[in-house]
Amino acid sequence: MTIYKFPEGKALKNILSERRDELAELYDTLNRAYQLAHNIEEKADALEMEYNHFLHRYSRAVGGIENVEVGFLEYGSEVAIDADEGTIVFKPWSEEDETEV
Repeated sequence: MTIYKFPEGKALKNILSERRDELAELYDTLNRAYQLAHNIEEKADALEMEYNHFLHRYSRAVGGIENVEVGFLEYGSEVAIDADEGTIVFKPWSEEDETEV
């Protein structure tokens, strides 16, 4: 009777091949998810800029930012509160604001 040794190297090669295919699929899915998130962020940025524009116009129409309903201020990215003065002001973001800690 002849006993053949199981080709361990071939089994490992098959496992590596399967895992490589699984990883390729996962990385492809991740790349699509990142692209989708990027597209959503771009849409949100554009809508936020439009929102800020109309919020600014509305604040002028109602006599100032202090007369705008709080719910409308929630998504305004150019709205700031001056704690010293106790006032709400429009303040466009600058690069410096994002780097401050």
